[in-house]
Amino acid sequence: MKRCLVLGALLAPALALAAPAPTAFRWSRPLDGPAPAQTTVAAVPLDEGVYAATADDYRDLRLVNEAGLELPRALEKQVVVRRQTVRRPVAAQLLALTELPDNRLEAEFALTDTNAFAVGFNVQTPLRDFQHGVKVEGRADGADWTTLVAEAPLFDYTRYMDLRQLEVSMPTNACRRFRLTIGNVTAEQAQPWTRLMQQTGGRDGRIETRTVDLQRQTFRVDRVAFWRLESVDGAVEAARAEGPLKNFSVARDPKEHATIVTLDAGRRPLNRLTLDVAESNFSRPVMLQLPVVRNGVEGWADVAGGRLLHIVLPGYARRELALEISEQRLGRARLVLRDGDNPPLTIRGVSGSGPVYRLLFLAEPGRRYRLRYGAAACAAPSYDLDSVLAPARRGLRPAAWQLGAPVENTDYRAAPASRWNWLNSSWAFGGALVLMLLVLGFLLFRAARHIDRLPPA
Repeated sequence: MKRCLVLGALLAPALALAAPAPTAFRWSRPLDGPAPAQTTVAAVPLDEGVYAATADDYRDLRLVNEAGLELPRALEKQVVVRRQTVRRPVAAQLLALTELPDNRLEAEFALTDTNAFAVGFNVQTPLRDFQHGVKVEGRADGADWTTLVAEAPLFDYTRYMDLRQLEVSMPTNACRRFRLTIGNVTAEQAQPWTRLMQQTGGRDGRIETRTVDLQRQTFRVDRVAFWRLESVDGAVEAARAEGPLKNFSVARDPKEHATIVTLDAGRRPLNRLTLDVAESNFSRPVMLQLPVVRNGVEGWADVAGGRLLHIVLPGYARRELALEISEQRLGRARLVLRDGDNPPLTIRGVSGSGPVYRLLFLAEPGRRYRLRYGAAACAAPSYDLDSVLAPARRGLRPAAWQLGAPVENTDYRAAPASRWNWLNSSWAFGGALVLMLLVLGFLLFRAARHIDRLPPA
């Protein structure tokens, strides 16, 4: 008997870490994806069905192959690389510079970079206080000149405000040569000073005359810099999924002067709730509440708060109808809008937004995979796949797989409820309170019987 006890004590940790039986999972789904020619990293995004049936920390997500063997998997938030457009310089050479009639200047440029193209240019000049127009023409090798921009303004108004425009954008083209025609290159500029002249005579013996000096200024161009646009990978940000919450109801609480929106998000991971309100010109505090059980009594607890507003006035508009919350698997909840003495709002819809989780695993040739989930009591697994994928995670582009239709396990056996769950009931709380009062009464009774035996001091 002693040997059996020792052996049982040694095997207990191993049994606790053993893989759960197939009957412990209520749901399973096949994984569909491209057949790999070699071991490949695959990714499967989770959906609403998985969110609704899994544990809060996804500990019951288990990946198995066609033989039922449990395989390592990793869980992560899906990210997207934001594409951004940047400007790249394009080398160009000045071929000709010609003065034209009607106070115009013509400059011809040729791109020197091989297979380069340009969609814009900057004019660099040291001058201030001017206004000119520029016509842009272009042509490909051996083709005729084509007007790309009929007239673009070039100006500098820094005398009055910080406003300067020396950039010209062109439509997408295949031109290798460009001809710029700048008009009014020599203009008369009014100077900012005034001369005061005194002259004797007249009724008061003094006449004040104001004159304005004009300066003839020729437009000077130091350099014309051509550029093109290129789309590159930018910042990495978390992917988001947003959709309407169909299971919601709206009720009015006249006693609390509040509008209560009760909803069920299906245990999706959310960090933002947005209301669609019919009215405008309001500002109401809002509170998110989750169900709790205190001393066996069900109630609601505040978890996040904010303010919703929608203001539309002449010359001013502001719209903030989203409540930011900490990420959580949101199931049944409610939003409480404090109306005060204002009329209640008309809530037309509620939408939720949150991160997208995906499952990573190593797909091997000739293998089939299933995802099991929905185990009521399941220990968290310990895999090393996160460490294996860590070096390549930044530039990782896994193969896209999908979840198949859910299949309910007919042999599912729910884990037995804990023997201590009854302690959270109202009967247990009431019984404990009665027992405490009885013990306190007994102690007071004993103290009253022995009080006469105490010395007078």
